[in-house]
Amino acid sequence: MLHYNQITNLIAALLFKHDCVIVPNFGGFVARSYSSNFNKGSNILYPQSKHILFNKNLIHNDGLLISAFMQKNNVSVVESTKQIEDYKDYIQSLLSVKKRFELNNIGLFYIDNENVLRFEAKADVNFLLDSFGFEPVMANELIIEVEKPIIAKQFEDRKVVIEQVAPKKKSYAKIATLAIGVPVTLAFLLFAAYSKPMKPLLESSFNPFYTPEKTYTPNQQKHNKAVFIHSIEKPALLVDANGFASFKLSENGNVLVASVDSIAKTDNTSVVKPIYIASKNHNSFDGKYQVVVGCFGVEENANKLIHDLQKKNINAGISGVNNKGLHVVSCGGFDSKQDAASLLTSIRNEFPNAWVMAK
Repeated sequence: MLHYNQITNLIAALLFKHDCVIVPNFGGFVARSYSSNFNKGSNILYPQSKHILFNKNLIHNDGLLISAFMQKNNVSVVESTKQIEDYKDYIQSLLSVKKRFELNNIGLFYIDNENVLRFEAKADVNFLLDSFGFEPVMANELIIEVEKPIIAKQFEDRKVVIEQVAPKKKSYAKIATLAIGVPVTLAFLLFAAYSKPMKPLLESSFNPFYTPEKTYTPNQQKHNKAVFIHSIEKPALLVDANGFASFKLSENGNVLVASVDSIAKTDNTSVVKPIYIASKNHNSFDGKYQVVVGCFGVEENANKLIHDLQKKNINAGISGVNNKGLHVVSCGGFDSKQDAASLLTSIRNEFPNAWVMAK
């Protein structure tokens, strides 16, 4: 059954390339070309096509189907001829029993009421390769709309309407009222300003135009006499190394000025600042990896750190000056990075900012 379907598919493939494929002793499939057409009833535009007809009189073996089956399945001519003969017998047996047989993608065989073999090709399969991908298109007729004429509106010039403004009549009654009322009001205000009943009101703080006269009262000066004391029951002023002395004010706020014949004693005690001088015996470590504990721009500060490290029994020294001009204080030089890291771990608690520098 499976190889029968393969033969049906082989016939369909041959119809795309050839116009006639014959099944020996059964009949031949003939291709017929149709030009593109338009169906006015359904408004469908059909592309150019090639459909299949069946001619039962073409029974002579032209070798096309047998040769194609032989190449596709790699069998001999005898085996290929036998398979095609079996395929023909299979179709005829089904037609005699079921009165119909359908070929996939090709068409339908059936026996009509007059016991005549008929063939109906599939309408939706187009065997023309040049029309591959073209489908029937619904083409509705275009309705041409009549273009309406454009009517240009005619505009008329507007007329300027000039409104005449009626002159306003002067109200002499208002002018007379203002001419009499203003002088009377000013005279009343002047009379009220200089009358005794209105004087307290005018001089009150509610009047924004009134400014009270200011009288000058001399301030009573307090005479604070300075108390001069010829002697102070205090020790002599002590001047420090910078030349400054201090004294205390009295409890009542007056400055106690003492006339002392003797000069204030100067404290000649000097503050000695330790100076760390670079020792010639300081170590200078060689090696690619230096354990650095600090860098200083002033060499004295670097020597101070070396002095503190030697107190803690840590062998340290200035290993050189870096590119920034800083004095590098290190406590060991090694050719192995692991040895330098081991020393760095041992001093990490006291010098958390120490690091390993590679020369």
